[in-house]
Amino acid sequence: MKYKVWSQARAVLKPQKHHYNYFAVMLFALGFIVTLGLAIRLAVLYTQSYYSGSREPYIQSLSSNSVVIRWQSDAQVKARLELRNGINHAISEQHEKSAKTAHEMRFKQLQPATRYYYRIYQNQKLYRGGDEYWFETAPDNTSDAPIRIWLMGNSGQMGDGLKAVKQAMSGWLSQHQRQGQSALNMIISSGDNGDENGSHQGYQAGLFSVHQDVLKNYVYWPVYGEHDASGWSFYNIFSLPEAADSGGVASGTERYYSVDYGPLHLIFLDSHDGGYRADDKMISWLKADLKNNKQKWLLAFMHHPPYTRGSHNSNDPKDSANRMFNMRKRVVPVLEQASVDLVVSGYSHSYERSYLLDCHYGVSSAFKPESILQKGPKFNKPLLRQPHQGSVYIVLGSSADAVAGPFDHPVMAVSAAKLGSMVLDIEKHKLTARFIDEQAQVVDQFEINKLTGASSQVSQNGICQ
Repeated sequence: MKYKVWSQARAVLKPQKHHYNYFAVMLFALGFIVTLGLAIRLAVLYTQSYYSGSREPYIQSLSSNSVVIRWQSDAQVKARLELRNGINHAISEQHEKSAKTAHEMRFKQLQPATRYYYRIYQNQKLYRGGDEYWFETAPDNTSDAPIRIWLMGNSGQMGDGLKAVKQAMSGWLSQHQRQGQSALNMIISSGDNGDENGSHQGYQAGLFSVHQDVLKNYVYWPVYGEHDASGWSFYNIFSLPEAADSGGVASGTERYYSVDYGPLHLIFLDSHDGGYRADDKMISWLKADLKNNKQKWLLAFMHHPPYTRGSHNSNDPKDSANRMFNMRKRVVPVLEQASVDLVVSGYSHSYERSYLLDCHYGVSSAFKPESILQKGPKFNKPLLRQPHQGSVYIVLGSSADAVAGPFDHPVMAVSAAKLGSMVLDIEKHKLTARFIDEQAQVVDQFEINKLTGASSQVSQNGICQ
C-alpha cells in the first residue's frame, strides 16, 4: 500500500517533457523581454545623445596658457579656427582635415590674463567672428586680480524660471560693472546642466540656447549631476581637464577635476558615482590634489549636498541612494582638513547657506552647537591656511525651479524657496557672495575675509570626533 502511494506521488511530481518545454518557453520569453528592454533603452540613450542642429561657440578647459573652443554645425563642414591678438592681428590657426558637425579645437602657448579674439570659417566662409567673439585666459597663480564668478544650480530645466533668473543676473551685472574688467571671469554650475533625461536636446534647450551670449566668451565649468548621469551626452558635450590641463593634479577622468585660476583653486567632484568608499579613486585623488594646492582660496563643487532640508533631506539614507551621506561622511572631512573656504552643491531645488561650520558629519539630530565656529554674515579665517578653520556650505539648486522644504537644518543660517543664482567676487583677501533672485534682488549676502592672525579653530583643537 505504501509503495503504491509512493509510486503515485512520484508519478505526479516527476517532471514531464511538457514541463521542460513550458519552463524553456518561459525562460526564452523572459530573456527576450529583458533583451528587448535593454535594446530599447540603448536606442533611447543613443537617440538622446545625438543632436543634429547647430550650436554656437562655447569656451572650455580654459587655463592661463590654453583654451578649447567648441561648436556644432548643422551639416558636415571642414572648419578653420583663427586666433587673434587684437581684432586685426591673426597669430594662430587650426584646420580640420575632414568634414564633421561637432568641432573642437585647442590652442596652447597663450599668454596669461590676455584677451584673444577668434574667427570661425566653415568651408572657407566666415561663420562667426568680430569683436564679440573673444575670451580671456586665466591669470597666473601669483595674480591677485579681482575675479567674478556666476554660479548656477539645477539650471537645465527650460522654462520661465530659468529665463527670469538669467535676465535678473544680466541686469544686475550691467548695473554693477567692474571698472576696467569684463562682466565675468567664469560660469560654474552645481549640476543638472540639462533636462532630466540628460539628452543632447535638453542641454541645447536649457543651457546653450539660453546662455549662448555668455558661453562664447566665458568658460563654463560643470558639475556632474544625477540628470547628467541619465544619458550619454555630458562627456560628449564638455571638454574637462582630466590631465591637469587647467592646474591641480591630473585626475585621469572627466568625472572629477580641479582648476587653478589666479589665487583660486577650484575642485569639481562627482557625488553621483564617487565617494562610496573611504579609499576610492576620487578621494585618493582629492587628497593628493589638496596636498599639492598652494592657492589662497579653496572652493569645492559637488551636486549632492552634505547638508540640506529643502526639497531633499540629507538625513534620509534613502534620499539620493545615500549619496549625500557619502559626501558628508567621506568627502567633507577631507575638505575640512584642508580648510576649504566654500562648498557649493545643488540637488535640492532651493537656496540654503550655512554658518562657518566644522566637524559635523552626522545627521542633524546629532548636531553639536560647537560645530558653528562663527555665525556671520562676515566670517574671518587665517590668511595662512590651517586645518579645520571652518567652511561655508551652500545649496544652490533653484536657478530654474524653486521648491519649499522644512528648512530646519541646524547648520543653516539662511534657507529660502527662491528662484535665483549667485555671484562671487574675490578680491585679494575678501570673498563676497550674493544670492540674487529672479527680481534682481540680493536675498542673501556674506563675506569670508582672510586676515593675518585670525583664528576660528574649534574647541577640539581641530580634531573632529
